[in-house]
Amino acid sequence: MSLHFYLYQSPFVSEFIQAKGSMGSHREGILIEWKHSMGSAWAECAPLPGFSKESLADCINLLVTHKPEMEKQLDHLEDNAAKNQNSMPTFFDFKYAERVTLALYTSTQHKFPSVQFALSMLLYDWASQRENRPLNYLISDHAHELVSETNGAASSTPSSVATVHANAIDDSYEITGPNYDSKDHLLQIPINTLIPITNPEESLKLAKNAWLKGFKTIKMKVGSNHESNLNRLAKIQEALPGISYRLDPNGQWESESLKPFEKEYERYAIEYIEQAVPPDMFIKFCLERSSKVPSMAADESSVEFSSFTSLLGQKNISFFVLKPTLSGGIPEMIQRCVLAHEKSQSCIFSSAFDGIIARHILACLGWMNNQLSGRRLAHGVDTGRWLIENYSSPERKLIPEVHEGNYSLNPSLFGGQAYHSSLQYSKNLQTLDSLITRSGLTPIAE
Repeated sequence: MSLHFYLYQSPFVSEFIQAKGSMGSHREGILIEWKHSMGSAWAECAPLPGFSKESLADCINLLVTHKPEMEKQLDHLEDNAAKNQNSMPTFFDFKYAERVTLALYTSTQHKFPSVQFALSMLLYDWASQRENRPLNYLISDHAHELVSETNGAASSTPSSVATVHANAIDDSYEITGPNYDSKDHLLQIPINTLIPITNPEESLKLAKNAWLKGFKTIKMKVGSNHESNLNRLAKIQEALPGISYRLDPNGQWESESLKPFEKEYERYAIEYIEQAVPPDMFIKFCLERSSKVPSMAADESSVEFSSFTSLLGQKNISFFVLKPTLSGGIPEMIQRCVLAHEKSQSCIFSSAFDGIIARHILACLGWMNNQLSGRRLAHGVDTGRWLIENYSSPERKLIPEVHEGNYSLNPSLFGGQAYHSSLQYSKNLQTLDSLITRSGLTPIAE
C-alpha cells in the first residue's frame, strides 16, 4: 500500500475579481492517491492563496516529509478493517471516522486545514469503496448517526439512523439501468452561480447566461461601493425578476457606510449577505442591525471551530458558509451541520475554486446538509466553469458536472442517457477514481 502525490495547475478562463482583488492567473493544488488492496482512494489538497494560512509549498513539504508516518497509519487502518470483516457495514461509523482521521492528522504533526480536508477525503473515499456505499450516503449516514446520539437514540446503524429525521430523503441508491430514474432528482443539489465584481452590463450578461442554464440563485462578489453594488442589482432585477441573490463583500464593508443603504438592499430578494464586515467586527455588526432582512452569513468569522460555535444561535446570523479547504476535515463539517441545524441555522458549502475531486466532496456534503434539513438549499460548487482543468476523465468530459443549475451525484446521466466508456465507470458505484485521469497531472518527487 502506498501514497502518491500529483500536482495540478488549472488556468482561470478569465480574470476573476473579488473584493480583495484578483484571484490570479491559475489555481493549483495536489492530488493524493492511496493505492490500497481494493484499488485507489483519492483526495485533493489546495490551499487558497490570500486566504489559507498554509501555502502549497508548505503542503507539499509536509506530505512528502511525513509520507512514511501516513502510510503506516493507513496500513494499520487496512489491517484493522481486515480483522473486522464481520462488522460491515458499520465498521466505518462516525466515531471511528473521527478517531482514524485524528490519527492521520497527528501523523503530519501540523494543523493545516487544507491537508486535514484532504486526508479525511482519502479515508472517506476508501470507506465508500469498502462499504460499497456512495460517498454522499456514507456522509449522510454519519450526520444522522450524530443526530441520533444527540437525541439520545439507542441505535447508530446506517439503516436506522437514516430515518431519524422526518425530512430525510429516500435512501435508495441502487442503479437499475441506464434510463433516467424518477428519483434521480433526489441525488442532485441546486447550486448558485458565481459572478465576480464587474460592471452592471457584464453582471447582467453573466446572470442571463446562468438563468438560461437553470440557475435560480446568484452569488455576487461585491465591493465597498454600495451605489455600484445596487446598480448591478437593479440591472439584473429588471431583466430577471425571479432570481435570488447572495452578496459576498469578503469582509470589506463598514457598518456606518452601510446604514444609509440598508433599505435599498431590502428591495431585492437577497437570501443573505456573506461576511459583510471583518471577523473582529462581525458579532457586534449583526447584533446592532435594526433589520433582519437580509440575513447575515458567517464565512471568515467561522473558520475556526471555536469561532463557529460562538456564533451558534446568534441574532441575525442565519447561515454559515463553510469552506473545508480553510477549516478542516469531513467529520468536523458533519458536526458543524448538525450543530447549526439544532439552532435553526443552515450551512452552505462553498468551493474555494477547488479542483474536480474537492468539488465532488463539497457536493456530497451539501447533499447531506440538505437531507438533514429537508431543504433544497443551493450550494457554491459552480466554480469549475471558471477553470480550465486538464485532468478530467473521459467520463467527466462526457457527463456535465453541472446541469440545469444542479450538481448531480447520480452515476447515471441526465436526459435518459448513460455513457459507459470504461469498465470502471460502468459500475453502479461512482468512485472518485472515475472523475480524473493521471495524464493531466505532474507527479511530485517523493
